[in-house]
Amino acid sequence: MDQKPNIDLLVVSCDSFSDAWSPFFKSLRYYWKDCSLNIFLLSNEKECKELNVNTIKVGTDISWSDNLIKAIDNLKSEYVLLLLEDLFIVNKVSSNYFEKILKWIELKSPNYLRLTISHKSKVFDKLVGKIPHKTPYKTSLMPSIWKKSILKEILKSGESAWDFEIKGSLRASKYDDFYALQKNLINYENAIIKGCWRRSIINNRFYSLNINTISRPIMTITEDFIYFLRKKRSKLFNKLPNFYKNFIKN
Repeated sequence: MDQKPNIDLLVVSCDSFSDAWSPFFKSLRYYWKDCSLNIFLLSNEKECKELNVNTIKVGTDISWSDNLIKAIDNLKSEYVLLLLEDLFIVNKVSSNYFEKILKWIELKSPNYLRLTISHKSKVFDKLVGKIPHKTPYKTSLMPSIWKKSILKEILKSGESAWDFEIKGSLRASKYDDFYALQKNLINYENAIIKGCWRRSIINNRFYSLNINTISRPIMTITEDFIYFLRKKRSKLFNKLPNFYKNFIKN
């Protein structure tokens, strides 16, 4: 594009997860070398020393939502691409595909665009599907682009990330123009589950994590297997029609 996109990239984090910053940005730089967005990282007091990353320090860690509310007030663009620090990118991000997405956003002005497929949405056009008004995880924190003003309206002080995905989805039911891509732009792997490193991340030399110096525990083989089963269950849930998903969640 001839001009800078009206989108900022914000990595949502906190000081207690600063051990994930280096491997996260290693994956971002490797798989999205030509990212055209200004990159910001949300922290409490710590400074992120990664090249070309702007640290937004929000102070005392009150809650996940309070931190995010403060951080987005520091962003000047109309839209924000949210990434969580423990979701490591594992695929080459296509510049051509991202350009198409940026042009679509400029044309359609969506409130929310999910960049990773979680369940089949209603086809809207060749690029995206429309997310129903009422659906579980409508405010999913998978990689997504938000209209900043709408995100601020849905966020509620005191809530955790999990609260936001569940309770925020209920609050978002009154909003239209929520969409999801028909094809993933970003694929990722959960690196940290319930405060523990995934074994696959620790064992992957790409991330350069030293088992002797890491500051958090590693998932046991049993915990890893249970997580694997939960992922399978989640995939089955996402294949259900929206009516049944709402019924189960309610």
